[in-house]
Amino acid sequence: MKTLALLLFTVLVTMSCQNEKKEALKVEKGVSWALAKQRKEQISEINYGLKMVLPKNKTEPILASLNLKVTLKDVNKPLVLDFYPNNKVVPRVFVTSDSVPCIYENEHIIIPKSHLKLGENTFRINFQMGDQYLYRNDDYLYSLVVPDHARELYPCFDQPNLKAKYSLELTAPKSWKVLSATYPKKTITVKDNTTYVFATSKKMSTYLFSLVAGEFNEISQDGHRFLYRETDSVKINESLEPIFNYHQKSLDYLEAYTGYKFPFNKLDFVGIPFFQFGGMEHVGAIQYKSSSLFFENYMPKMLHWNRANVIAHETSHMWFGNLVTMDWFDDVWLKEVFANFIAAKIVNPSFPEINHDLLNLITKAPSAYNIDRTQGTNAIRQKLDNLSDAGSLYGAIIYNKAPIMMRQLELILGEDKFKQGLQEYIKTYANDNANWDDLITIFNTKTTVDLNTWSDVWVNQTGRPVFEDAIVYENDRIKSVTLSQKAEDGSNNIWLQKYEVALIYKDSIAKRMVNIVGKSQELKELINLPKPEAIVYNSNGYGYGVFPIDTITALNTYQVKDEVIRAQNYINTYENTLSGNIPVHTAMETFLSGFEHETNDLILGVISGDFSSLYWHFLNPEERANYQEKIAARLWVRLNDNLSIPTKKSLFSAFTGLAYQGESLDKLYHIWSRAISVENLKLNEKDYTGLAMKLALYNHPKHDEVLKLASTQISNQDDKDLFNFLLPALSQDTAVRRDLFFSFRDVTNRTNSNWVAAANGLIHHPLRQEEAIKYMSLSLELLEEVKETSDLFFPKKWLESTIGKYQSKEAKLIVDTYLDKHPNLNMQLKAKLLQTVDHLMRYQKMLNN
Repeated sequence: MKTLALLLFTVLVTMSCQNEKKEALKVEKGVSWALAKQRKEQISEINYGLKMVLPKNKTEPILASLNLKVTLKDVNKPLVLDFYPNNKVVPRVFVTSDSVPCIYENEHIIIPKSHLKLGENTFRINFQMGDQYLYRNDDYLYSLVVPDHARELYPCFDQPNLKAKYSLELTAPKSWKVLSATYPKKTITVKDNTTYVFATSKKMSTYLFSLVAGEFNEISQDGHRFLYRETDSVKINESLEPIFNYHQKSLDYLEAYTGYKFPFNKLDFVGIPFFQFGGMEHVGAIQYKSSSLFFENYMPKMLHWNRANVIAHETSHMWFGNLVTMDWFDDVWLKEVFANFIAAKIVNPSFPEINHDLLNLITKAPSAYNIDRTQGTNAIRQKLDNLSDAGSLYGAIIYNKAPIMMRQLELILGEDKFKQGLQEYIKTYANDNANWDDLITIFNTKTTVDLNTWSDVWVNQTGRPVFEDAIVYENDRIKSVTLSQKAEDGSNNIWLQKYEVALIYKDSIAKRMVNIVGKSQELKELINLPKPEAIVYNSNGYGYGVFPIDTITALNTYQVKDEVIRAQNYINTYENTLSGNIPVHTAMETFLSGFEHETNDLILGVISGDFSSLYWHFLNPEERANYQEKIAARLWVRLNDNLSIPTKKSLFSAFTGLAYQGESLDKLYHIWSRAISVENLKLNEKDYTGLAMKLALYNHPKHDEVLKLASTQISNQDDKDLFNFLLPALSQDTAVRRDLFFSFRDVTNRTNSNWVAAANGLIHHPLRQEEAIKYMSLSLELLEEVKETSDLFFPKKWLESTIGKYQSKEAKLIVDTYLDKHPNLNMQLKAKLLQTVDHLMRYQKMLNN
């Protein structure tokens, strides 16, 4: 009967939306800037009345209807809706009860102007819902449509500056929980299904609409509803109170800081296993990755802060992004920078034991540098002609360079003027759209500094400055210090900024704030100070760029007592190593000394990441094999020192990443099998599962036995599903690994992007690249399709997990050949590729030199 109903539905809808070429409007695929401008002038007062029935079986189609109400100010042009589902069922459009002949092509439904009238228009559209971005699992599903995927679920005007109200009627299995932008005002249960009629929402952009439905646990507190699938009772008990508290604390702070009350109907949230992002700020129904949300007492403090920060970040979006939304996605960074920036203000006071200058430095600069040093770097604000490319705009420049820029802007304005400007911005553009120029116009009224010129370099230009110093001493005192800067990319850009300079003495540290205002200037603040053992630029982490450092200063970093200065030295050592100013082995010895002396787990994270990068990218396999035993032995000694639980966890993570042979591999096995233990090293179920997978990856002699036993020790079904998905990638049989990778040619096998990226990382691990390099070309050939069929972060994840750790001349040739054969490759995709292969290109250049 269901099959017959679907057949009848398909036959009926194919009778509508036929190609009436006599009134065809030329529209390109996606949502072009030209179409967006036209519709903004034509359309207002939009209401999407969505009805849908969610089958319990995830393979059954979802039949739906849309009751669209829209006010038209111009009927001399057809009305163009966006619709691009992953099915071939043609939508059928009605005016009252009459079918409307229309055009359905190039991802659009075009309603002829003969069926339009000035003022309010109502259309009913029957359609089969697209489900590529309605992630359907066996017993739950959720939508994720940022930035332009709403049109792949239902017909809409999928651009951020056409905000709409939503009226949702949803039918689902009665055992399922449901979550959307508002509360249901009515529920009706018939047999095995319940229909929820939700209250009409406040205005929102299409990318902010969502629904979640399925088998979830539920708890409510302080007016907030939380759905989750976590089954670990210890985690749940430790997490619920801080999760609710941080949401409420964030709301209270934002209302006070912005001077604007919470702008929506409610704030509920859901923890989703293996969610694509840390979180997504859907109106009324924030979605989080479960592992980014649930707390554990013995986690490193950094992870506790991360979880609180994710909550504050997504809650901040209710004002910055949801209430005031960017006009076009070229300013998507604007909502992200304020969510990031304000989140730190909310969260930091709750963690007084953390050095927040240190935290800001290590969570922002390295990630931003990782993109900005490459040939694929991008400006904070990027050009965007079509929303189909909007997903490619996201990345570390938006999330990590932009907050550094914003902190510099706050230094220029002062905290009070900065806050006043944001309050004016929120009040002026509430429930509307704005762009960066609108905000700069407001800020310009609160300072004498020319912010337009300042902004042009920081926001509209790419790259970073490289600083050089010239120091003259006289009678053991500083006679002069001249600091010059040049753009790393050879441009004439000058970054105006303020940061601290530290002078390191045997028993003390002198710090001076400097204001960098030109290409070359004398730092008068340092004149006549005693000659130091070292000078550290950007010692407070407020600045941005590559700063001077010599090898002696680098090697002695572990002796510096100031935490921020140590971190800055480690970061700067790594950047100068990649720039060719410090030898790789000198940098590695610097980081090894850091491992042996550092007790701050935040700095250990920096050391571990940079050391691992140099080890796998800038040593050849023979060097790695010879170096590994020495490194692992030194790490093991340090791991057995009397250290805190978080420090032990950080060191153990570094050890497991390198313990792939000999005595260290034996130790890894004995820890996994509980034959030996390390004092103060607390491991949970997921840690032991991860250890089992490491042992399999490293081809431990008991490979099969380890995996078989590990599979029986996983209590959470979602975790077990992931483990089973990864098993082929852990196989010792190269044919099994090859077949898994080849299966990703089918988009249906790439549905869970995090799982696919994890599998690819195992298949293409440096220890397996002699075999896996045969798949590199296929990885690249699938790139454009991956972009068209995935969430916004997956193209970069795909590249990083498939080609990101190759270093050979053969790998470089494969990349060069691909680029030569694809001269018209999408600009953003090419940038992602160049970002990913930067280490490969640098290593080959080092070898040639």
